[in-house]
Amino acid sequence: MAEFGFSLGASVWGFFGRRAPEEWPTLPDAVRSILSIGPGLGVEVWGSKALDVPSADREELEALYAVCHEAPYVTVHVRGVHMTWDPAGLRREIDFAERVGARILVLHPVCLGLTGPSDRLDVPEIRRLAEYAADRGVRIALENLQDTVWLLDRVLEEVGDDPRETNLGVCIDTGHAHMSHDAGREPVTNYLERYAGPLAHVHLHDNRGTSDEHLVPGDGSIDWPRVLRVLRTIGFSGTAVLEVHPPPRGGDPSTAIEAGLRYLRSVS
Repeated sequence: MAEFGFSLGASVWGFFGRRAPEEWPTLPDAVRSILSIGPGLGVEVWGSKALDVPSADREELEALYAVCHEAPYVTVHVRGVHMTWDPAGLRREIDFAERVGARILVLHPVCLGLTGPSDRLDVPEIRRLAEYAADRGVRIALENLQDTVWLLDRVLEEVGDDPRETNLGVCIDTGHAHMSHDAGREPVTNYLERYAGPLAHVHLHDNRGTSDEHLVPGDGSIDWPRVLRVLRTIGFSGTAVLEVHPPPRGGDPSTAIEAGLRYLRSVS
């Protein structure tokens, strides 16, 4: 959606996260629901319906591959089963990203084996993984969690901070940044400005600064007009997805996405 200066989409996670399994649609139906909201809206998909459940079966994944190729763009979030340092497993996740036609594969720091300052990065193997992804048209983006400036800095220092050379960029999650205490009084925009160079992808959702609520933008305490101004100022032209959940007592995930779109348009 050119109106924002970056390509906007929505994550399928809101159709599954914090909802009872009996309410879950199929993954292809979740994608179709997002695509039906309006033209130009991209999608972020998972290969499973929750962090702690197995991957979808082969028939459902085949249907997912087909419907994803109808989307303006696709990004992939790593499945829970691959949230560990397992190069062979990460190659399978890269293969999955290629099958759905994804531009970006979002990884959590633990996927690279980094959970604390004493952990050592296998830099040669990380570079080989990034090259494997590049050969398949997929860029890896490392997502910030709460208070992870040290972590992102370390990965970029050891692996390289130019994604044109390394194929390793950064995904800034606004909700995680908003809960952080390591980036000053304006942590969301400070994270965005600090990682403007390698910034490849953004997760857009709100909270009140204390828990990862995945609220619709405008329902928490993030200063969204400021966030959008900073994204324009740094010239961000990559991809971003609304990663919002419906109200905990029920609600249509598509309605939450539509509300987020309306709000972002109203303050852009």
